[in-house]
Amino acid sequence: MATIRKKGKKWQVAILKKDGFPPVYKSGFTTKQEAKDWAANEEARRQQANYFPEQVSQKHTLATTIDRYVELILPSKPKSSKDTLRHLTWWKEKIGGYALARVSPDLIAQHRKELSEGLTAKGTKRSSATVNRYMASLSTVFTYAVKECGWIQTNPMLRVYKLKEARGRDRILSRNECDQLLTSCAKSRNKLLLPIVVLAITTGMRRGEILNLTWNDVDLEQGILFIKETKNGKPRAVPLSSSALEHMKKLIQNKNEHVPFVFPSKKRFGKISIRKAWDEAVSRCGLKDLRLHDLRHTFCTYAAKAGGSSIQLQAAMGHQTSQMMDRYTTISALHTKHLSDFVDANLLQMSKVPETFAGDLNEQ
Repeated sequence: MATIRKKGKKWQVAILKKDGFPPVYKSGFTTKQEAKDWAANEEARRQQANYFPEQVSQKHTLATTIDRYVELILPSKPKSSKDTLRHLTWWKEKIGGYALARVSPDLIAQHRKELSEGLTAKGTKRSSATVNRYMASLSTVFTYAVKECGWIQTNPMLRVYKLKEARGRDRILSRNECDQLLTSCAKSRNKLLLPIVVLAITTGMRRGEILNLTWNDVDLEQGILFIKETKNGKPRAVPLSSSALEHMKKLIQNKNEHVPFVFPSKKRFGKISIRKAWDEAVSRCGLKDLRLHDLRHTFCTYAAKAGGSSIQLQAAMGHQTSQMMDRYTTISALHTKHLSDFVDANLLQMSKVPETFAGDLNEQ
């Protein structure tokens, strides 16, 4: 039942949540009759959706649903929006013309196969994990169509199997390889590469967490970095090892006062990219099959060898599973500092760590 009331000089309609439909509040009607007419049409639409759901699901295509999701929902998810948009664009091109009622589990499974067996724009095959991410992005759109739009009754993705994902990589740097990598990074034209790699090895931080660091996130007195934007949405504090702290102290001496980032880009408003510098450094020292993310696994492996407990490793790596850990981010950082120092002592100090570059940071 709709509630109609006057608010200022205009009339407002409120229809409470019922039969699976979300509540609706609409204002701006100039007359009470205009508000009544709109309310009657909206309630009739809801009733039709309940008694003839197939008509509603036939009316809306997957493409229009994706467009609405991208416009209204995706902006609230900035961390994953780029990848999700790419996934949804693919689905829209392939089956966007189908009405929601016609998008069956079998149709989705057919295109899952195409995703798995087809090639990307770079000419490479997608991994099972990547295919599952495409599926997950589509599933969020169907969930939106069910819960918020009321256009379909069930999510067809619930009846589609995910692909079995391969076991994670186990590429870990040896002490000798670490020495080779650091020496090569010191020779890079990008003078920020070495401190970035040292941070990755001694903290286990993700690439994005390192490159998005600002000086407001750095406490050199305590030797702690504060990461506000993390993959799991939970902020955490990261202790700096001796070597990492020395690099940070040298960097702050040469920072650009007009740029907030610890690792600024040569472009005034862009984000730093180290892909080319990293690839050149790895190639120069002859290391095989090494990715920047492998440094995170290297940290975790050596930290575990130091006797770090699962709780300590979860705190250090940002894999907290308990919400109660959020309030103890700084405490966890201080108590896991010995893990960073152990990796530092076993990889960096036993190797010949090149001196931090103290020149013009814009010369990358």
